Amino acid sequence: MSEDSEIYDYIIVGSGTAGAVLARELSGRGKKVLILERGQYVPLKESVYTFGSIFSEIPVADKLKGAVIHAAGGSSAMYLAVMDEPPIDAYRKLGIDLQPAYDAMRLQVPLAPLPDALMSPQTHRMREAAVAAGYDWKKKLMLIDQSKCSGVYNYDAKWKALTFVDEAVRQGAVLKCGALAERVLIEDGRAVGVECRIKEGAFRSRSVRFRAARVVVCAGSLATPLLLRASGLPNVVAAGYYIDPSFTLFARVPGLRGLDSFCGTMEMTLEEGIVLKDANVHKFPFLMFMPRYMQFSRMFAYPEHLGITVMAHDEVGGGLSSDGRYHKTLDAAVFDKLARGERAARTILERAGAQDVFKAPMFIGGALGTLRVGSDVDARLETRVRDLYVCDGSLIPENGRVAPTLTLLCLAKYLADTLTQTRNAPAEAEAVSA
Repeated sequence: MSEDSEIYDYIIVGSGTAGAVLARELSGRGKKVLILERGQYVPLKESVYTFGSIFSEIPVADKLKGAVIHAAGGSSAMYLAVMDEPPIDAYRKLGIDLQPAYDAMRLQVPLAPLPDALMSPQTHRMREAAVAAGYDWKKKLMLIDQSKCSGVYNYDAKWKALTFVDEAVRQGAVLKCGALAERVLIEDGRAVGVECRIKEGAFRSRSVRFRAARVVVCAGSLATPLLLRASGLPNVVAAGYYIDPSFTLFARVPGLRGLDSFCGTMEMTLEEGIVLKDANVHKFPFLMFMPRYMQFSRMFAYPEHLGITVMAHDEVGGGLSSDGRYHKTLDAAVFDKLARGERAARTILERAGAQDVFKAPMFIGGALGTLRVGSDVDARLETRVRDLYVCDGSLIPENGRVAPTLTLLCLAKYLADTLTQTRNAPAEAEAVSA
């Protein structure tokens, strides 16, 4: 065991969306910041090798797994760039005002719906069919630099957290990759640092302790509870979590001349808890999915394919076992929702002239809400251990379910402002009870 001689103002565990914003904000205000990232710094390219080297899965319910990305910049390396507005009211009821952070972040990222001119023939066909079927098919906000778009998909146009990580480093933050945080160091009820294992080559590693005045854990909704438990906070994931199970229908429209396009640009709410989404994925994942699903003949017919995803809200439940395994059982109600959604999705595909429908296996977008504001952290996002904070998808409330990236941008901005007191922070709160 060795100990780093530097004393930082902040240690940030995780360099995904929230960690990247925090590092950029705090280093930009002259704070001495250390970022610990368990993955490597990978130049982002959309290739099988790149994604194979950073992608992993964690079982969270029955046979369903949550996807995790281990790389500097986190999950934005391979997301769809589809955004929802942050659940301002849900957070306000928890004593957190995200509106100022949202107003600020909108000026710092390329956030807007795609104009019709940049939407693909598949997306136009899907919208026409949905509207003809009587559904309110609406555009989504996208985190895309439209100046880099020409009507077809462009990976480089999507905003990525790695750009904020790079900016933080230019401002003086230290980024250590291959650093797996094993526990937060706690002395006299306060967080004082992090003990982590640093990877050195393919087969070697060493344990190192880093010290800081404050520690912020942004490791992700599944990893953060495990780290908190390993650090002596036993009652994590006590209230369960949600996963919003989904599946996608792919179908063929003979004669359709589709283009390589952005996915998820439009969606509709069928009824409370059932959402249908444009799933006209771009060519790269389509060519990866079809062999996995044993749909080899479809690989050669990408331009003729439409995709529509059905997502249903599940009840909050499940937990984290004593051996660190997530577990959850889906009830019959969520399968009823998925069945009602499937009927509507098939109606839209039929209106679009699609045939040869294929239903892909169920998946989830993530397991969120594993921690609670009010019990695991207070309105300052501080745990019952002083100077130990949490900021990631674990804190997205179940009554504010959204595509998480934009909310995480705002939550991290809110925390950075609170920590440096550049906004009207919540009153100094008593530490949450165990």
